Amino acid sequence: MSDIFNNELFEAFASASDNVFIYVCDMKTNISRWSKASVEYFGLSGEYLEDAATIWEQHIHPDDRALYNEDISGVFSGTKPRHECQYRARNRMGEYVWVECKGSVIWDDAGNPIIFAGLMTRLDGQNKYDSLTGLLTTHELHHCKFSQGRGIAVLIGLDGFRKVVSNYGYNTGDELLVVFSRKVKENCDENWKLYRFSGDEFLVIAFDADVPRVEEFYGKVCRETETIELENGQKISISASAGALLFPKNADSREGLITKLEHSLEYAKTNRRGDLVFFSVEIARKHERGLALREDLNQSIKKDFRGFELFFQPFVNPGTNLIAGCECLLRWKGEKIKDSYPMEFIKVLEDYGGIRVVGVWVMEQAIKQQVAWRDTYGELQVSFNVSYQQFMDEDFENRLISYVEKYGVNPSYMIIELTESCQVDKPQELASMFDRLRGRGFKVALDDFGTAYASLEMLKCLHVDYIKVEHSFVRELSEPGHDIDYVIIDNLLRMCRRLGYDSIVEGVENGKVADIVGEMDVTLLQGYYYSRPVCRNDFEKLLEEDKQQS
Repeated sequence: MSDIFNNELFEAFASASDNVFIYVCDMKTNISRWSKASVEYFGLSGEYLEDAATIWEQHIHPDDRALYNEDISGVFSGTKPRHECQYRARNRMGEYVWVECKGSVIWDDAGNPIIFAGLMTRLDGQNKYDSLTGLLTTHELHHCKFSQGRGIAVLIGLDGFRKVVSNYGYNTGDELLVVFSRKVKENCDENWKLYRFSGDEFLVIAFDADVPRVEEFYGKVCRETETIELENGQKISISASAGALLFPKNADSREGLITKLEHSLEYAKTNRRGDLVFFSVEIARKHERGLALREDLNQSIKKDFRGFELFFQPFVNPGTNLIAGCECLLRWKGEKIKDSYPMEFIKVLEDYGGIRVVGVWVMEQAIKQQVAWRDTYGELQVSFNVSYQQFMDEDFENRLISYVEKYGVNPSYMIIELTESCQVDKPQELASMFDRLRGRGFKVALDDFGTAYASLEMLKCLHVDYIKVEHSFVRELSEPGHDIDYVIIDNLLRMCRRLGYDSIVEGVENGKVADIVGEMDVTLLQGYYYSRPVCRNDFEKLLEEDKQQS
């Protein structure tokens, strides 16, 4: 790799500003390096790119490409001393932003270009109006005097917009944003202000409005945008969540208002999706706890995963009631926070990307444990959860194979579980990953089946070995008046068998449910009736009991 990429000077310039992006291209190899900030902001595939000119041109607004190419051609033909051009470029959220690009070429003695380097600067001050929707940009928010007026601020964010873009493309995503913003504007009062806050978020400053009026406004927006029809007649279902606050009561400055609105919207998307949530002390405390959790988790990771531990919950054969394997479940106790449940700390790990690192640790521990039990208890089916983020990590498959080879585990006894409720942006890539893993002998499971809208759709594109049926289907199966639950679970298990899938029913909490489900066409059972998730020593006691019975 060229020295122009690997030096401290590049790193220093690259980290100097979040709004200025640098790039260096080795013209002999046609390989370029881009600053981390540019990779993150524009959604590039990585710092190092081959044929970056072609890739970058696709990020430029179609109306500006001719101007850009004319300027670049002038530089490399020698008619211009340097590249200098203003144009619109698409960022990772799919919005076009104005940038100013400046670059220079270094030539060798023969007159051949050897290095092309430059920088791009975001022209945020130039973007008074959003180029896509025509709405005000948040730069204009500086002119609002929140301390001198009263009203309610509302931050509206679309749910699952990234998936829309992934399924239908950027152009469809842009058209959807235009239609949505138009509906929001139509329902605003005359003295309200509407801003394009970010890619799929819109800010409403409702002057002199009270809570009932804002609730009425939000309800109408949601009803009118539940299904959006595009110009070509295509209909797309979408939902929105929103955070809100009263000003100046809850915030009297631009910075305070934006911060608290973002926290409220985050809370709405996480806990009350589709609702309008007003800022409260509870939300502030939850945000502060999230920050503290993140810091404590990071410290645990840095200290060789101190505080992390695997617990094990058995899979039971319905015919013999003997243990056939187990699911590995992550537990954690921090140095400062000792009362965090898995649903909470795993969500924090997923939000900031720490789940990738922790997921690798879980994977290795699960493989090591399966091998450790093998000589004493025979081959056990051992499952572990893998987040969608981890599946999409380019190193995931190689790491998995390396651990299998290192510890000598038989892949056919390892079950890799994907939580079905997670958002899958690239189903075809995930399907290819599943096929490769299954081709190597691993078992793949779709966890929590039935909890999300796309359950059956997921089955159509993903080839798996196990379907794990979510516990809500069997929770009240033994209670009178729940015949419909019996019909649903019975037919669901029959469907799995007809499609060639083995099944694991979760949430078996008592003997009656165990007897009822055990008579159905089910492969394995899991639940508190057999055992809660327990530490390694307690799980081995269960294995010893089974060993004596058999």
